[in-house]
Amino acid sequence: MYILFLPGNKQKFFTTFPYSFFVTDFSNYDRNVFLVKLDRMIDRGALLSRYSRASELDIRDVYRKEFSGNEKKGEDFYRRVFVEYGDESIAELVTAQVAVQNVSNIASKIMEELRVGLSFLEKSSRYVRYDRKSSGRYPFMEAETVGITGQNAADYEQYCNDLFDFYSRNYEVAQNFFKRKYPLDSILFSDGHSAMKISDAGEMERKTMEKSYNSAVRARALDDLRFLLPGSTLTNIGISGNGRSFIHLIQKLQSTGLPEAVKLASELYFELSTELPELLKSAVSDHGKELTRYMSGLANFTANPDLEAPAQPKTVTLLESDDRRKALIRAVSIYEFSCGYGDLQTLMLSNGEMQDHMLGEKIRRLADMRENRRHKLHRAFETVWYLFQINTNYGAFRDLQRHRFISIVRKPLTALYGYDTPDLFQDSAEFHELMQKGKELWKAIVKKDGPMVAQYSVPYAYRYPVSAYLNLKELAFFCELRSTPQAHYDLRRIASDMYDAVKAVHPELSSMLKFVDTSDYALGRLKSEHMKERKLRDIKENVE
Repeated sequence: MYILFLPGNKQKFFTTFPYSFFVTDFSNYDRNVFLVKLDRMIDRGALLSRYSRASELDIRDVYRKEFSGNEKKGEDFYRRVFVEYGDESIAELVTAQVAVQNVSNIASKIMEELRVGLSFLEKSSRYVRYDRKSSGRYPFMEAETVGITGQNAADYEQYCNDLFDFYSRNYEVAQNFFKRKYPLDSILFSDGHSAMKISDAGEMERKTMEKSYNSAVRARALDDLRFLLPGSTLTNIGISGNGRSFIHLIQKLQSTGLPEAVKLASELYFELSTELPELLKSAVSDHGKELTRYMSGLANFTANPDLEAPAQPKTVTLLESDDRRKALIRAVSIYEFSCGYGDLQTLMLSNGEMQDHMLGEKIRRLADMRENRRHKLHRAFETVWYLFQINTNYGAFRDLQRHRFISIVRKPLTALYGYDTPDLFQDSAEFHELMQKGKELWKAIVKKDGPMVAQYSVPYAYRYPVSAYLNLKELAFFCELRSTPQAHYDLRRIASDMYDAVKAVHPELSSMLKFVDTSDYALGRLKSEHMKERKLRDIKENVE
């Protein structure tokens, strides 16, 4: 018999397992908050799922009785629950971390459309060079893997190589361009209290300024160079999420019909099945296949696309918004409802009798409570909605898509809406020739292999209109975050335009957005790079 001595002279007696059970399987046994540390993730999920129907007060006792020494318990549990109840919600208690490497920026955006249950971290196009070859190839997906056939395959390979060659040739050119445009001796560096030029700094601080300046220039150069990258550019993604969402991811990839995406679905299923047996089977069950067929029908781009240019929308267009007064009354009333015992209907009737300036004063008092952008808006502001069309380049869209509370609806990437030209290439005939060549190649691939496959040939510079539906709370988060100096200038412009559009229709409610930065910055990354270099210098000094 094994005896565990607990605080307060309490004892627990166990006869079936050693004391090491507590050390290896749970972080403690005598407290109500503890880590579940079972070796297999599927066993962790199965055990936690027992909270739903177990009569025992302590799940650790359930483990001792049902799981300890039974290697198949977790698998058997999920098999039984799915058969008896069909309750897939329990799959959310099983998590996994997956690395996906050498995937295109077409497939990666399909994966990242999943907004619930999965967290993504992707290789940056702003801070990493993309002209390094591997096995003699630039980092873009081969025509055969993409599904491009015939002469288009050879033209596609040549075109992508031309884009990356131009990228590589202009890497140093770009940095020199921005050094001339923003000379080091003209830059003001701030330490948070005062600003100075490099000529006024001491030797140690001068070195710090030079490092931060060079890093900011490099980042600015890469911001412009990424316009050249094709949709087929390879990237790496780290994914952390729960089993239910991985099932949906597999089904979504299968439903696209894209060769790369279908292959990814199979590879994800194979790798996850080793860790989550039984659970993943629902992805390919009869119900799973039926759902995949339905999703395929929704996603299938069956329309015969017009290959001529349509109307060119503005970068940001506010298409619809809540009625100004109704939105104001609703947001104020729901906030007050959350703070007291009043009835919501009564509050809305009472506030409905107030004049706009009185309601606006309530909003201003709430706004005054916010001291920085990390002070998020109250949930009451999630009830105020806006519908935008955002027509930005594909590179900027990739940043926009990361905001998962924005409901984005999009279509396949095309070369129909024109392209953006960064400062670096304003006078570059070769850049414009490459963009025009890309449009002709896209048309050829659409005719032969379809619009879904043709996406891979389109450079990031091409404009990509999407619909974006979001609430005021998310709008504040997006506009305040993406208008910070270090954000990409395209996102800063979008954030500023969205803010201006909302101010025009909701002047009172827009006062909640206190930290939108509409200033212009020479080198947006400079301040953050300078702070980083100063911290690194201080750490080095303390160590020495």
